[in-house]
Amino acid sequence: MESFYTAYPLIQQLYGVDIQTDDFEEIGLIAWNHIGNRISKLYKYKVKPSKDQMGQYYVDLPCNCDIIEAITYGWEDWNYTSNTKINGDYNSQFTENYIEGRKILTSPLYLSGKFVKYEQVGHTIYLDNSSTIFILYKGVVLDDEGLPYITDKEALAIATYCAMIKMRKEGFVLRNSAIIQQSQLLYQDWLKLCSAARVPQYVNQNEMNEILDVNSNWGRKVFNKSYKPVR
Repeated sequence: MESFYTAYPLIQQLYGVDIQTDDFEEIGLIAWNHIGNRISKLYKYKVKPSKDQMGQYYVDLPCNCDIIEAITYGWEDWNYTSNTKINGDYNSQFTENYIEGRKILTSPLYLSGKFVKYEQVGHTIYLDNSSTIFILYKGVVLDDEGLPYITDKEALAIATYCAMIKMRKEGFVLRNSAIIQQSQLLYQDWLKLCSAARVPQYVNQNEMNEILDVNSNWGRKVFNKSYKPVR
């Protein structure tokens, strides 16, 4: 992986376009989001919801949270309603916890517990109770400048996008059709480089095995029962 600023000198070297560093960061991050790659690290976070003035329970997500993978309670689903028992079938609770405790070789994306029903507003999630929850999320790995790491292919795509945006703006300001046409040619190059940057350089055997597992999965979801397909 390379620093985000690896793309900066390519703009001048490949296209002869000068751009300020602030503009490069803003436009480059737009290009990076278009590409859609995330070099992320998994985090697990245990927290008890707070209560606001309106009586709503909420949790502020960690500042480095980029993608939420799962939010669960600290217990498994069980038959808490029963036709034969007043307080639910406790035997099913013991069974579910025993099964969960015996699981081995689970994926890093696997998180025990019943899934939480929540609403996310900005960087805050809202819940209907105060039970402790567990959050599994991905946080983007950043370089020394606080910007995301990128690959060589992403650096080339980002440099092309920045040059295209800068050149198109210059063409509109100067009312110069030749410069606008050049920016349109760069746009076509950007589309190709963006697609190429989305393709991993290499797929190892573990990743291929996960792809084949997804293609051959025959699991079935049961209504109102937490289903964690990642094993």
